[in-house]
Formats: sequence, C-alpha cells, structure tokens
Amino acid sequence: MYCQQYPKTVKDIESQYKKNISKYPTPNDIEKLKELITASDKIDYKEGAIKGKMILLNIYNELSDYKTSLALIKEIESSDSVGNGRMSSLSIFKSNINKAMGLDKEALKNLQKALQYAKSVSDPDGRHIKSAQVYANLALYYDSKSPNALLSNLQKELYELKQLSEKTSEEKITKYTKIVLNNINIGNYYLGVVKPMRLDLAEPYYLGVYSYKTSQPIVFENNAMNILKGVGRFYLEKGDYHKTIEMANEILVREKQNRNPTHRLFGFQLLADSNEELKNSKEQAKYTLLYAKLNDSLNLIAKKEVGKEVDQLITTVKKEKDNEHNSNLKTILLLVGGFIIIFTLSIWWYWRNKNRKLKIKYHEVIKKLNEESDLSDTSLEIDEINSETETEAKAPIKISEDKVKIVLARMNRFEKSKKFLKKDISLPWLANYANVNTKYLSQIIRNEKDNNFNGYINQLRINYILRKLYESPVYREYKISYLAEECGFASAQVFVIAFKKETDLTPSYFIQNLNAESIA
Repeated sequence: MYCQQYPKTVKDIESQYKKNISKYPTPNDIEKLKELITASDKIDYKEGAIKGKMILLNIYNELSDYKTSLALIKEIESSDSVGNGRMSSLSIFKSNINKAMGLDKEALKNLQKALQYAKSVSDPDGRHIKSAQVYANLALYYDSKSPNALLSNLQKELYELKQLSEKTSEEKITKYTKIVLNNINIGNYYLGVVKPMRLDLAEPYYLGVYSYKTSQPIVFENNAMNILKGVGRFYLEKGDYHKTIEMANEILVREKQNRNPTHRLFGFQLLADSNEELKNSKEQAKYTLLYAKLNDSLNLIAKKEVGKEVDQLITTVKKEKDNEHNSNLKTILLLVGGFIIIFTLSIWWYWRNKNRKLKIKYHEVIKKLNEESDLSDTSLEIDEINSETETEAKAPIKISEDKVKIVLARMNRFEKSKKFLKKDISLPWLANYANVNTKYLSQIIRNEKDNNFNGYINQLRINYILRKLYESPVYREYKISYLAEECGFASAQVFVIAFKKETDLTPSYFIQNLNAESIA
C-alpha cells in the first residue's frame, strides 16, 4: 500500500496530491491516486475525488485502455459539480477515443460539444484556455481532412491564447509558452501542408518565437528544442543552410545537457541535409552515418518495447479473459485539466513533407528492382545493343567494336559471379579479368556504364544489397556495419554514403519501409 492510513482532511489530501503525484503522472501513480480518491470519498470531498479521476483518465488514455477510460468518464459525468471546464475536457477525451477507434463522426461531435462547454466557462481565462484546447484538437482532427479547416482552427486557437491575462510572471510564462507551440504549428502548416510551400507566410511565426530568446528568455529556455527544431527546419527549406547548421548545432549542444535521442536525431538530419546542399561531403557523410546509427538504435529499442507490450497484453488476457483491451498504439495528445500541447506536430509536419519525397524515391527503387528481375535473363543482350547504338555518341576508344563486346561479356560474367563483393577489388584486377588494359577498361566503363570504376563497383554492391534486403527479410535485422561488410565496403560510413548516392535514401529508411509493407 502507498500509505498506512488515508489522509483525513481536505488539507491532507491536497498536500498528498502536491507531494506524491508527479507533474506528469505515469502508471506508477495509479495506486496512489486510487487511495486519494477513496480518502476524498470518505470525507465527501468531491473536488479531491474528481481531481484524482481526471488524472487517472489521462493515464488510462495514454495506456490506450479505452474501456476503463470510458467507464471512468461516465463515472465523472455522473458526479455533482463537475463544471463546464471539466465537461469540455471529458468531451475531448471521448473524441480522442472515438478517433482512435475509427469513429470520426462521433469524434467530431464530441469536439463540437467540448467547444460548447468551453464557451460556457464563466472565468475569462478558463474560458480562453478551454476554447484554445478544443481548437487545437479540432486542428488535429482536420489535419488530413481539410487543410483550410486545419489552419482556421490553429488561428482560432491563437486568438484565444492572446486573450489570456498576464498579470503575474507565471501567467505570462504560461501564455507565451502556449503561443510558442501554436506559432510553430502554424509555421509548419505553411511549410508542410499548404501547396505550394509559403515561406513568406511561415517566416513571421518561426522568427517571432525565435525572438523570444531575448524578449522572453524564460519562455525560450522552456521551449528551446521545439523552437530550434522549427526554425532549423524553416531555414533548411528556405535554403539558408548556414543558419540551419547553426540551429542544428545548438540543438546538439542542448541535447547533451538534457538527453533525448529524438532531438539528437533531428539535429543529425538537419546537419546531413544542409551539408549535402553545401557540397560539404565530409560533414554530410559524418552526420548521415550518425543519423543512420542512432536511428537503428532507436528502432531496436522500439522493437523491444513493442515486444514487452505484447507480452504484457498476453499476460493481461490470460489473467482477465473478459478484458477487451484495445491496443492500437495511437498516441492521445492530452494533458489533464488544461491545455493540449501539440508540439509533436513540429517534428511530424517536417518529416511528412520530407517523407513524401523519400517515399517517391523508395517506390522508384522498388520499381527498378522489380524491372531488373524481369530483365535479369537478357542483360547480356541489352549490353550488346547499347554498345552498338550508343558508342558513337560517346568518347571514341581505339578498340574494335568486337573487342568491346567481348569485354562487356566478361564484365557481365564478372557481375553475375558477384566478384565485385571482394573488398580488395581494383581496376587492375578487373582489367586482368576482362583481358584488357586499365586505360581501355576505364573508357569502356565510362562509355557503356556511364560511370567511373569506383562508381561502377559501388553501384553493383548497392544493387546487390538492395536485392538482398528486398527479397530476404532476415537481412533487415542486421546492423548497418554487417550490411556494409556483406556487400564489400570497408566501412559503414562509406556504405551509407554510397547507398544514399545510388538511391537518395539511407539504408535505415529503406529497411523501415520494407518492414512496414511486410506488416501491411
């Protein structure tokens, strides 16, 4: 038991809430909350009981325990003196549950009801906060349905937030913290949702919150990572890559003080992208590799966590056969009794825009793999046709066409033999294999393969590992370093660079999408 005896007065109960319930409650707080609810019931302290149930409701929602959540909502609604503010919150909870279960129409009705309750709150600040909370949820609801409604609700949220009073320093910090998150989301709308992208309309929102670094330093420090991510992404899209690097480096410096690998991952991606645009190949390679390694580690952790959740679910089913727990792994973005923080959109909208481009590249690679499978038996004939039809348009070489065909045939056998996987492969070695001197071989590779020797070998190796990953799921479980060694690269760093050069994708991204399609 959490305590040997229940607190007996209102003062004791409030003291226990303050002392023993964490600011961001977790499942570890469930038993403590149940005891405080029981203690409140014993002395007929309705506010104490409702407070505990609202916190419990938030925890059960985050656990995706919708059956328990709905029962708890019904219990709270039947209580006396719940108030319009909490009724608004309960309607939002119901909306999120309905949306998670695919009941979109019911979810929208819940939000409309939540807005009615919010507008009926008598206290002005309470009314503005609750209304802003509902508009934030409406923005989430309309995200993939109506871009115009999404923006409209974000703007309505901002209007409500600007009405909040700032008589005390605490009220001022709370107000501008919420405005920061809203502004980032509106900026993200103009960069990641509206077509074409509107950098001009996004700029005042991003740079406005960045100016808080001097005008509202406490607010900035409390929201530094969200601001820096948003502004960094803005500068990347704008093409100001030096500013992007500045933001990304500050993200990494701050992340060292408050460890969070997702922030680090974001910083690595910004640095890889911006250095790629600046043609800083060494730095681009460095951060691409760091990104790939960290992303692999996070994916591995995620897999283990999913495994634990499955084990826990199986255990729960065995213990409670009548429990119809719905675990669809959708995150409910709610904070108890107040404002919804939708800062995860600042990451999500960035990646959504980027992932559209990556998805196109991914499907191009898959299409190419499928086409190569269809043409695998005719590769020699195709090479011979190309040699006859294209040689005239390229640099002439002092070697007969018949000799070129013979060399190409030997190169074709070389490709089929997979000898390109040898780590010590070299131009002289291949020239000896093809029975031609290195100068002629280099020219043939340039004319017929549209590549230099290193590019030609790297292309073969990457195509080999692409095929393995596509056809053999076991390869998707291997580390990047193993994949690099498997296809003949001396290091993981060189492998990642070559992979991205050939596909415009990182190995991690390609593997993630293959796995996702396998599950689907």
